[in-house]
Amino acid sequence: MSRVAIVTDSTSDLGPLAAPSGVEVVPLTIRFGNEEFRDGVDLTEADFYRKLNQSTTTPITAQPTPALFAQTYRRLLDGGAERIVSVHLPATLSGTINAAAIAANEIGGGKVEIVDSRTATAGLGMLALDAARRASAGEDAETIAAALRADVPKVQLYAAIPSLTYLARGGRIGHLSGLLGNVLKIVPILTLVDGTLKEHAKVRTFQRAVDQIVEIATSRLAGTHGARVAIIHSMSPDLANSVSDRLVSIADLGSIYICSLGPTVGTHAGPGAVGAIFIV
Repeated sequence: MSRVAIVTDSTSDLGPLAAPSGVEVVPLTIRFGNEEFRDGVDLTEADFYRKLNQSTTTPITAQPTPALFAQTYRRLLDGGAERIVSVHLPATLSGTINAAAIAANEIGGGKVEIVDSRTATAGLGMLALDAARRASAGEDAETIAAALRADVPKVQLYAAIPSLTYLARGGRIGHLSGLLGNVLKIVPILTLVDGTLKEHAKVRTFQRAVDQIVEIATSRLAGTHGARVAIIHSMSPDLANSVSDRLVSIADLGSIYICSLGPTVGTHAGPGAVGAIFIV
């Protein structure tokens, strides 16, 4: 184990990339009525989206408890880590980072460095992966945390969802707005600004939204070298691969990977979403 352990939460949507990269993932929970599942542990993505489509109950997401974070931190410290860098979903979207901070305070001794990613899904995931790479290279916790905080303002996210129903059900937009958007066939392109979900643009078709995301990414990536990119999707791997191929053909990227939205983020996005996240 590296002297510095890296922790994130399941909204990073790292999935199978986490363990081999040396990233510890603390799961959020998803509740369908009386059934409770740990994100990425008890519920596969396919099972989640099937339940989402079939259930008459709106799923509820819940952050990990401070006790779960403290248990994770102690296990890593007992296992040989000297310090921990813990990077998470912002407080504007979830209480997860507050729970992590409470646990870090309980552990004490300045052993846990908490970093607010100000982003979500693969944006958070890419920050955690970079932190793990730096830890493996021998960087100390302060250096890693400083590098992450320097990257936070550089993370850009643009995504399109084919239906506003799930955002409305989850309370991210008004229910009436969701209904009107679906009736009028308005497709929003969403972005995150300082950790807050915002509407970047409205278009009339989902395909136009996808094209516009590619155009935005192309514009932002033009003239850059070595940008980190992730294409996110919810049960739309072919579409995600198509977007990835389009960006690879026009930009000089440092890395790109396809990221499937897990249950926590998928609760609000629903099936069929696609987006691009990049750090430049």
